[in-house]
Amino acid sequence: MLVLININLLPKHLKRVHEPAHWKLIAVLFPLAVLMGLGAIQFTISQREKSINREIVNLEIKNQKLQESIREQRRLQAESQRFRNLLSIRDQVRSNQISWTSQISNLLETLPAQGSSERPLIDFDSLNMQSVDPPRADSERYEGQTINAEINVSGQVKDTQALANFIESLESSSKFGVDFQSTTRNTDAEVYSYSLTVGSLAGGSEE
Repeated sequence: MLVLININLLPKHLKRVHEPAHWKLIAVLFPLAVLMGLGAIQFTISQREKSINREIVNLEIKNQKLQESIREQRRLQAESQRFRNLLSIRDQVRSNQISWTSQISNLLETLPAQGSSERPLIDFDSLNMQSVDPPRADSERYEGQTINAEINVSGQVKDTQALANFIESLESSSKFGVDFQSTTRNTDAEVYSYSLTVGSLAGGSEE
């Protein structure tokens, strides 16, 4: 029987090395697995990025709607404040409203008694009225009392005593204060012309 013997006489570093087949399979599959893993990671990142972008868009839409709601709320608050201001002004006007008919009536009650004189002791040639809003107090006028209206009166008076009585009556009244302006004598008619300002006291009692 003939037996063949194969002897490799090449140097060791030139000899062909036969590796197991499963290592070749691993060498092929490992890079492929790495590529698939990287692809899966990239896909996951891409999907997450899309989801975040969608969420950002949704948040921007919600923010825009919220801004519109905030602007509307601010507008309504401004309207509400304006309405409250108007109500406050209305209440102030009502509280400071002057009944001029009552004021004139009360003023006439302070006139001195006519007595037996045929000529009026005092008359009004001019009477101008104006409200004082807000009510104010002046330490140099009306003895520092607060007034809400002023009545400018001028006319003629029979004598200085009648004028003094009129002023005294105004000063002692709970409704009025008085600021005397001037008096002059008309020699032709033997009467006196006078001018004074009557202040209506805020909170003064009215009948």
